Amino acid sequence: MTDDILERRYRALLRSYPAGYRDERADELLEILLADSGRRWPEPRQALALVRGGLRVRAGSASPRPGLVLLWQGLQLAAVAVLALGVLVGIDDLVEAFQFGGLDAPLLVLQDLGPNVFFNAAALAALFLGRQRLAVGFAVAAIVVQTAISQYLFANGMPQWWAPVLALPLLIIGLRRPARVAPLERGNTALVTVGVLALHLIPVGEFWRVDPVVRITALVVTVAAVAVFLWFATADQRLLIAAAPTFLLDPLHRAMTGSLDALQTWPSVAAGVALVAFAVLLASRRRARA
Repeated sequence: MTDDILERRYRALLRSYPAGYRDERADELLEILLADSGRRWPEPRQALALVRGGLRVRAGSASPRPGLVLLWQGLQLAAVAVLALGVLVGIDDLVEAFQFGGLDAPLLVLQDLGPNVFFNAAALAALFLGRQRLAVGFAVAAIVVQTAISQYLFANGMPQWWAPVLALPLLIIGLRRPARVAPLERGNTALVTVGVLALHLIPVGEFWRVDPVVRITALVVTVAAVAVFLWFATADQRLLIAAAPTFLLDPLHRAMTGSLDALQTWPSVAAGVALVAFAVLLASRRRARA
């Protein structure tokens, strides 16, 4: 009975590996892991090693073309993350507009903000459904249709207007998937996207508060969140590639509005550059070890 419970828990951990990899090697791995029976729970070090191993395999470490898997899938995850952030910002602005006077002119609010949210969300949904060409079409519509209907987002360089602009070249690259490179898995794509979006919910703005308790709390939350993200990203460098372009939305907005405050802008740019550099470094080290 104890061994059955332990096996179920190991099988749950092995779900961090892609389905094809599990089908081929799950029984072999379980035989090794269950050799030391009599326990009800996996050892913490074993559990962490299995999760990181699964992340590395998802990032292409077991693929015949690991570098190409990392690059192609990373760029497609970046397109998903940028569009998802654009949708999140767009919905937030839409709700805020209705909260602060938008109910007096709902059609104007929908005209200024609605098409962008709709087409960004449609492009995102098409990507999750594996309809790459449709996603490209919706991304183009998010730029062209929105700008034709209302100049508000373009004139103010809003982040959600830039989201499809950044995503479009990545989507076009994704139209041609290299041989022996697997398509993105929906579940894994969703988890990566949530992880990237979580970075943008870190309370960085609280660092400038007068209250030292608030500042210290913000610092602790930020360090903890970044540490967790990097723990996953050092095993799966696709996370780093996916997150990098999302940090360009705010600097692009500030550049178009002429509010390039170094204190507020350069941290985002530096974060994006650092993520790409870190991904390249880790990928180079992985190739050297191979």
